[in-house]
Amino acid sequence: MATHWTAIPQDRSVSKTIDLRRTIGNLAWFLGLSLLVAGAARGASGGHKLQSSNSGWTVNFTGTSLNTHFWVIANGRAPGYIPCDHIGYFVPSHVQMGGGYLTLVLTQSVGTVDTCTGIISDGAEIYTRKTYGYGTYQWTMRMSSTATTPTSSGTAVSGSVSAGFIYVDNSETEIDFEFPGYEEYVPTGDDPSDTLYMVNWLNPSPSSAPTDSEETYSTVSGLSVAVGFHTYKFVWQPGEIQYYVDGTLEATHTTNVPSAPAHFMMNHWGTDNVNWGGVATANVTRYFYIQSASYTPLP
Repeated sequence: MATHWTAIPQDRSVSKTIDLRRTIGNLAWFLGLSLLVAGAARGASGGHKLQSSNSGWTVNFTGTSLNTHFWVIANGRAPGYIPCDHIGYFVPSHVQMGGGYLTLVLTQSVGTVDTCTGIISDGAEIYTRKTYGYGTYQWTMRMSSTATTPTSSGTAVSGSVSAGFIYVDNSETEIDFEFPGYEEYVPTGDDPSDTLYMVNWLNPSPSSAPTDSEETYSTVSGLSVAVGFHTYKFVWQPGEIQYYVDGTLEATHTTNVPSAPAHFMMNHWGTDNVNWGGVATANVTRYFYIQSASYTPLP
């Protein structure tokens, strides 16, 4: 049976999780992702402003290669850097297509981080070239697990985050379905290896990183998100975001609701942090499967 915990603005959090996410992991995430997205946008638009679209679309990942006229495959630093402990990358070869699914692969290995022995994570990320505004965003996904095929058995493993989300410009807009492979400090009653986060950010000053008070999040536990496929959907409209899993309304947020159009995204990245994603698990490959994705603008 699913259990729920809902926070309104982040500063009412019952744990230290998000503070440590911000301190250890998310600064690298915001800086790295902003550079990746900005670079791709310059390449796609010849140095002009990001292109936004009001057109709806549905993608079923049935081919053998990704449509790179529509999607960008990230190539660069990933979140979660900890000096002399952990460094992560988004690696294009870890974006794989086949059998009717998009697969984002994550590996972790022992290696040199700065001048120390640490963990190197190689994950994957894709995002749309265009940005999109208010509407319904939907994914059918199986979150990060050890399953070597989309329908085989597998479990969540500590040291990972898998997510379907939208994002632009230092979280001027960010709305997420996020799954940490393991988290020590989950809300009371939640399963540390089966807790889904539903998150939104509104950063009114995107020239700098967002602050904790600019985040709202809720959790739901017990859905077995790493064991099988679920359909994740949020409906974003002025002043409100509704989050659904398999057609069931799990949370409604009315604080920190953004308005700027954003990129549609999916990623799978490694951690070595007991407070977000879990400590690293070296030499165990993880797979994040996506069957379909879609966007429908508001009427």
